Amino acid sequence: MSRMTPLAGGGNGQHDTRGNEKEKRAGRTVSIACLLLVASINRNKLKRSLHRFFIEDPLTPVQVLCVVAMTLVIMIYGSLITNASERWAVLVGGRVVAVSSHRGELEDILRNRIYFGAREGHTLHKVIIRPASWGEGPVLSGRYLEESLARALGAQEKGTALVVNGDIKLVVASRDAANQLLETLKEQHSIPGADVRLVEKVVYKEVWVPAGEILSLREALEFAGNGGRRLEQYSVRAGDTLWDIAARKGIPVEELQAANPGLTPETLQVGQVLKLSRTEPLINVLATVVRTEKRELPFIEERRRDSRMLRGQQRVVQAGKPGVEEVTYRLAYLNGRLVNNEVLERKVLEEPRPRVVAVGSRVLLASRSGASGSLAWPTVGAIGSPYGPRWGRLHAGVDITAGSGAPVRSAEAGRVIRAGWNGGYGLMVDVYHGDGVVTRYAHLSRIEVRVGQRVERGQLLGRVGSTGNTTGPHLHFEVWINGRPVDPARFL
Repeated sequence: MSRMTPLAGGGNGQHDTRGNEKEKRAGRTVSIACLLLVASINRNKLKRSLHRFFIEDPLTPVQVLCVVAMTLVIMIYGSLITNASERWAVLVGGRVVAVSSHRGELEDILRNRIYFGAREGHTLHKVIIRPASWGEGPVLSGRYLEESLARALGAQEKGTALVVNGDIKLVVASRDAANQLLETLKEQHSIPGADVRLVEKVVYKEVWVPAGEILSLREALEFAGNGGRRLEQYSVRAGDTLWDIAARKGIPVEELQAANPGLTPETLQVGQVLKLSRTEPLINVLATVVRTEKRELPFIEERRRDSRMLRGQQRVVQAGKPGVEEVTYRLAYLNGRLVNNEVLERKVLEEPRPRVVAVGSRVLLASRSGASGSLAWPTVGAIGSPYGPRWGRLHAGVDITAGSGAPVRSAEAGRVIRAGWNGGYGLMVDVYHGDGVVTRYAHLSRIEVRVGQRVERGQLLGRVGSTGNTTGPHLHFEVWINGRPVDPARFL
């Protein structure tokens, strides 16, 4: 027992010494590896540490190999981390479909491929680009990356997109089809001799689209003509109805009600703001043409008073003749509808010649009679039947159309010499103005004066009616001079 204790004690002491040396050497090895890892952080500190480890207390060959091995492992792991951070994954519907080391290449491919909207019922893909994790798939590029994305997105057809003002609007099969589409649009709205161009900036772009998204020429023409929608607002005004608003804005009433839920003729109120949704072309065609044509210039009529002719008489002294002008103007048609007519130049080739008419100013009423030289209209209206032969006999006056009950006034100052019923004249009033001049007012419905009464010019004599031989209410007006009827139009 006495010999076993020192052996046990000695053995334990020797084991502890060797263990401490191994732990010390292992610690130094790890320290050196850590120093190598932070070498790029502080080179001076690395030099001092390496001098202490290799010069003051050098390592054994085994320890050197361990340090080199650990350094390589750290470098490889760091490289993998760095490479992983430069990898980008594309997720479609939450699933990784491709991995690339170039985000720009991914974005270009997706930008050229993702296009939806020409047809209804297509399911949109939610596409996400994020940094890739290690092991999410091989890194792809070029054609392999494009094919992988095409399969994932279901874009199996390649076409030519029409980019209108920077936005893709529709896709056709090829550039030739796109050219044919635009030429057809121009031909549809072309004007002979016009300069035809597109209003919007349209460029082509090659894209991949989901199966069925490529439009035929007929479909593309229809879509380009009414595929756009424009939102407007309209404030209801007094007197507006749904039908008036719809007609004014060129949309069906049903579409107006669909854009404004709950809108009915009964709920329409003044000041209410309505939403209007109108279709409009995606691509507009403007045709401008310059025309030159000769136009007729109308002549004017000059009326000159002639004292040698009786009042009411007239004579054409000079016949009128239209002039001629040459007009150059620019017409602008938007989608076949005239939107502007601009006159560029006018040139008079021949001046118009006026029509000259001599109008009589001499009257038969003597000034000493107190008359003014002309007669006032006895009532307001137009001459329905003039003075002259009618139905085989003389119509001795003029019939002035007026409504029943309209006032009848004296054409000039004078004295009432007759007021009452007179056969076919019905209720009638005669006024004597002196010097043999008498005015007669017939077919009255009511008489407002009496015989012998002095009346002034414009004084009320009675009311328009239809008494006597007449087919309807009007005033029969006559002028008698020295016992003979004359044409009243000469004095009115």
